Amino acid sequence: MMKPIRPNISKGVAYPTEFREEAVRYWLSSGQTLSAVASDLGLSPQCLRDWRQQMESPVPQATAANGVAKTSEELALSREIGQLRRELEAMTRQRDILKKAISIFSDDKSVSGGLK
Repeated sequence: MMKPIRPNISKGVAYPTEFREEAVRYWLSSGQTLSAVASDLGLSPQCLRDWRQQMESPVPQATAANGVAKTSEELALSREIGQLRRELEAMTRQRDILKKAISIFSDDKSVSGGLK
């Protein structure tokens, strides 16, 4: 397995899930020690250890607002809902911009050379 490329992330921001999974798979398949892989990736050994535990745990560590642990299916649905909401916001902004453009061009008939 190829070594995953570490994304440029500022301090305090979580690494993407894809990178976390690739890093753990790289560690497990490389045959190297935890500390060797962690220093190679520029991570702390505890980081990789925690990510492995999260990947292998039957119930993810995330909890719902009521304090009950979410299943992996619920987590996937939550992520999808978040993504769809962001897409909806982007589409709504695009629609509003297009509405404004249409109103500007439809009000500007005298400039386009339209004589009555």
